[in-house]
Parts: sequence; C-alpha cells; structure tokens
Amino acid sequence: MLYPALNTISDQLNSSIYEKWGETINGTNEIVQLNNIANINDEKNDLQNKIIFTVIKVEEETSLKNANCYTKKENSQIIKQHPPLYLNLYLLVSVTKKTYKEALQLLSDTITFFQAHKIFLIQLEDERSADIEHYRITVEHHEINLQQVFDMWSNLGNKHFPSVFYKIRLLKIFDDEEFENIKPIEKIKVQYENNDH
Repeated sequence: MLYPALNTISDQLNSSIYEKWGETINGTNEIVQLNNIANINDEKNDLQNKIIFTVIKVEEETSLKNANCYTKKENSQIIKQHPPLYLNLYLLVSVTKKTYKEALQLLSDTITFFQAHKIFLIQLEDERSADIEHYRITVEHHEINLQQVFDMWSNLGNKHFPSVFYKIRLLKIFDDEEFENIKPIEKIKVQYENNDH
C-alpha cells in the first residue's frame, strides 16, 4: 500500500511538472522520483535535476486503533481478523535542480500542485480475485521548525536542498488472508440459581 500510494502521487505530480517544463529540467520526462535523498552523492543513483520523494517517518493513526475485529459474511459466517492498521507518512519533497532559481520555481510548482490536489484516490488490484479496491488518502503541508530541519538534513548527510514537508494521512494496511472462523452464537441458555437459605 505504501508504494502504490506514493507512486500514484508522484506520477500525478510528474505529469503536472512535465506539462509546465517539458524536458528542459533534465532532458527526460522522468522528473519526480521515489528515492532516498541521502543517496544523492552515490554514483549509482541519478538524483540530480529531479524532485525526490523521501519517506522520513511512518506512524500509526492511534485514533482508529480500536476497530471491530469481527465480521459477518453473507453466509452468516463470522470471521475474526486483526483490525486494519492505519498509517500516516511524513514525506520530504526535495528539489535537486543545480540552478537555484529553477529549483525554487520547481518547489513553488510542487507546492502549488499540492495546494490544488489534497485528496488522492489510490487504486489497488487484488491478484487473487481480480477485484479493484479504492482508498482515499489526503496530503497536507506539515510544518517543522528550524532545529528539526537542521537535524533532519544533518542525519541525511547532505547539504540543504530546497524542500517542503508533507503528511500523507490514512494509508490502510490489511491482510485479509489472516483470519479465524468463529462459530456464530445461535442459542443463549440462561440458568437461574436460587440462593435463598
């Protein structure tokens, strides 16, 4: 679920940026890339002149933690499953364009894109049943202070790139294969005891 969600968002941003800039950014139509910005100095990675998506943190949405773990199927069968896990992702979006003026313009275009596109519909295909499920996620700007910015870039081992931070809310993680069949309650027997002496 993590990769399909990020891939959907990056594809849409890539289309938007390419429509404005064309191949003038790096000579290709691949502008947005899912990668670790800490690898920019690695010769094996071509992360120059791109917009890089890097996941910095994953956290559980605790407000949705106590979901019902029992489900009734159409044939009245009761199954017990662990409730879905809902996650929030903290996404660093960095612009590695060598020309600082163009890097700031690309950052501005990225912020404008997310200002206009806050909700994304993620489509997942189930290979076992050929079903298609749709999940709705939201992307919102997340503010971090100067000390956090300094600490983050120090830990990433790089000089600071023009960047912006986003929070992606409510990715659903769920394994529907792991379940236990439970026999339904069909009768209730009540027995009274007389404790009078």
